[in-house]
Amino acid sequence: MDGNSNLENLSFVKNSQNLSSKPLRKKKTADEKLYNFMDKKKKLTFLKIVFTYGFKHKKLFFTVIGVVIFSAILVSINSLLINITLNQAQYDYDNKMGKNYNLKWYWWMLITLGDLVLLYICTFIRNSFSIILAVTIEVELRKLTIKRLLEYDISYYSDKKTGKLMTKLVGDTNIVGNEISGLVSWIIQAPLVVIFGTGVLFFVDVYLALISSAAVYLLALIIIIIATSYQKKVTVVREVISDINGDVVDRINAIKLVKSSATRKYEEDRIENLHKPYIKVFKPISRIDGTLLAILIASDVIINLLVISCAALLYGDNNVSYFVAVIIPITTAMTGLTRPLWQIAAIVPGLSRASASSTKIYEVIYKDPILFDNNETGVLFDQEVNKIEFREVKFNYPEKPEINIIPNLNITLEKGKSYAFVGETGSGKSTISKLLLRFYDPTDGCVLINDINLKDFNLKSYLSHVGYVEQEPQIIYGSVYDNVKYGYFDATDEEVHEACKKAQVHNIIMSWPETYNTILGERGLLLSGGQKQRLVIARMLLRNPELLVLDEATSALDNIVEKEIQSQLDELMKGKTTVIIAHRLTTIKNVNKIYVLESGKGIVQEGTYNELVKTPGRFKELHDAANS
Repeated sequence: MDGNSNLENLSFVKNSQNLSSKPLRKKKTADEKLYNFMDKKKKLTFLKIVFTYGFKHKKLFFTVIGVVIFSAILVSINSLLINITLNQAQYDYDNKMGKNYNLKWYWWMLITLGDLVLLYICTFIRNSFSIILAVTIEVELRKLTIKRLLEYDISYYSDKKTGKLMTKLVGDTNIVGNEISGLVSWIIQAPLVVIFGTGVLFFVDVYLALISSAAVYLLALIIIIIATSYQKKVTVVREVISDINGDVVDRINAIKLVKSSATRKYEEDRIENLHKPYIKVFKPISRIDGTLLAILIASDVIINLLVISCAALLYGDNNVSYFVAVIIPITTAMTGLTRPLWQIAAIVPGLSRASASSTKIYEVIYKDPILFDNNETGVLFDQEVNKIEFREVKFNYPEKPEINIIPNLNITLEKGKSYAFVGETGSGKSTISKLLLRFYDPTDGCVLINDINLKDFNLKSYLSHVGYVEQEPQIIYGSVYDNVKYGYFDATDEEVHEACKKAQVHNIIMSWPETYNTILGERGLLLSGGQKQRLVIARMLLRNPELLVLDEATSALDNIVEKEIQSQLDELMKGKTTVIIAHRLTTIKNVNKIYVLESGKGIVQEGTYNELVKTPGRFKELHDAANS
């Protein structure tokens, strides 16, 4: 898929397309500008992030830049003011020496102090505002990254480690944010100080200015060359740490498996071995850091000795008074000139980290989702679910396109009736529920809702009519209220209580010290499988949808509770279209029609429970096996 089609498919730039028919061009957002850059250059750079979002927050951005430039001027003229003060003092006490600048030396001293006061104020403003700017850009970048991750379809996550994604989402955006504060200041101020400082040197002495500036610029060139190799090394480090984070989070998520398998020591040893490459790739960086520091320390001394030696050779024999007058300001100016080189060397690691992190973020945000939710352009679903049709549907998972899951599905589901899909693992039962929820689109054919292709609807408006309970209940970190109300946020507390009573979980909740305000652990770690499933059922009961999709909705419940909840579900199912994915055949005795699937064959039987249990075939085999 080429870059133009990538851009057209993006949901957040869709409305900016087709502008030729409009007299006025719509102003692009910062996100769109950033994506246009990535579409053209096939990369994302740190400076592009800073300038794109910086221009979005113009007042803050240009305030920082303005103060940085003014600070550079203040730093640069400081050595010139010292030179003027020394010359004026010599002239005031012996007018045969020094130079007259028309003010007494103490006035020039006060002006120099004023320069330092202004520099202090500017430094305070620069640091404060640059930190605010850094956090603002970090938030903007993280919002874009989260937006893209939320837009991606389910298949995107099938081969991704959560920890690796979190490194990019939180870690890399945080690195970019952390480095902005210093980099925006020093990457602008340091070169300006070098340039302005060079100009000041020429006010002190032309010959010494030529010698010292040549030495400083040579050192700057060496630092830039070293910085180039540094960035390549840091990119490798970011890749290694992303893999490590992904692996560690994966193991933490599987903590029950680790504990039940008594593999703590194994995991400790494995993590230790996993970090060995991380230490290895850091060794070249440590050598570069050491080289930079050694060069800076040595050059600091060497350049000053060079300037002093040249000054002594030029003026020591025949112009001692001028030598004394010039050597102090020239060495002071040299200190001001070499300090930016230290700053440049200091920002090399930060700039390299930020550049490497920008590359990792690019890998997340520059990718086309397979499907789009049509949030702005789709047909609003403002009707009842009267008919669902799978027409000539074939499906292969994008992650495994060579394996056909559904060969050819042609069925129609009518309003108010219940349908069950049964079959062995891998026969495509759960796939049907995923197609109904539009986690995926069919490889061929289409799913029609009221004779309209599901792909054409505004997905949010359609899903507001759908309730879904899956085999592995999804519990978010938050209170019971947060979990049950999720997706139906306007529900009252009383409505939540009533839904939980119907789901047979109210009494359990009331036994907890914080009752409905109890914070459930990440992914409901502190809850049993049955408790999680009941909370999810309560969530659906609260929603009261027209279309119910139940994927083993009661699989984690004991027989007694299952019967109680099943009666509530049966009540909820009245007058609604229900799709049940079932392994336990006892839960589908009362459905209107059962479809039996086989792997690679699709539907091989259909009928009611009583019909199928009496007919030789796959369903009877499953029934007999479950009751043997």
